[in-house]
Amino acid sequence: MIKKIHYCWFGGKPPASVAANVAEWKRLNPDFEFHEWNNDNINVSDYDFGRKAIREKRWGFLVDIIRPLKLFTEGGFYIDADVEMIRPLNLLENEGDRLIIGYMYDCALGTAIVYSPPGHPVLGAILAEYNKVREDAWPVSNSIFTDYFINHLPGFRLDGKRWVNQERRVSVYPKEFFEQPAYRKETGMTIHHCSGSWMPENANADYKVTTGTSSHRSKWIRRKIRTFVALIRSEYLPAHIRARFGLGSTVKTPWKIQ
Repeated sequence: MIKKIHYCWFGGKPPASVAANVAEWKRLNPDFEFHEWNNDNINVSDYDFGRKAIREKRWGFLVDIIRPLKLFTEGGFYIDADVEMIRPLNLLENEGDRLIIGYMYDCALGTAIVYSPPGHPVLGAILAEYNKVREDAWPVSNSIFTDYFINHLPGFRLDGKRWVNQERRVSVYPKEFFEQPAYRKETGMTIHHCSGSWMPENANADYKVTTGTSSHRSKWIRRKIRTFVALIRSEYLPAHIRARFGLGSTVKTPWKIQ
């Protein structure tokens, strides 16, 4: 396992909540290297999508290029700044040299935490996808990863279940492992609190790592409701339904240059 954690913060100094969150990552993973990528130390000029994100100061979308780029070139974990870590990442060492990712919803992969050894071919292919994004389109990273897995990884079905492909060196976890609160909190690895700083309406909002002081069970219930709504609205709902019936599926990609 590459014991390195990449994370990003653009547009100024990270708020206290983010600094405290990263400090907890370091406490749980004392033998890891930590790399913060920011306005001063990253270059994505090889990618039209990255240049467009910088030009329009859409920092959340800029992160979407940095995620696969740094994992492909250096390896390690990429983690969003609003991810709460519950258990140390060393627990994933038995995954070996696989790309590790999880579902955000049963109908979409999540990218708040991703692990990869350097040079993984799936991440190289996903980087290439970013050069196919239409000038007027802003697809979120979840869509690009989900779209690629459905259309290009044989045997992958968008059903929300654990999936391992030894040949392609890919390992996918259910949504309660990396992204959503598990019913018993200690059984998950991380929780993504979905601060949504990439959304224009949240550009000037306070960046919160946690969702308040309510109990873990209350958070679990609220996320279940939000997840159901997201499933119904998802562009990948048809692919998910086919997968649940054991059928393969491909999807059309409206944000891509045809």
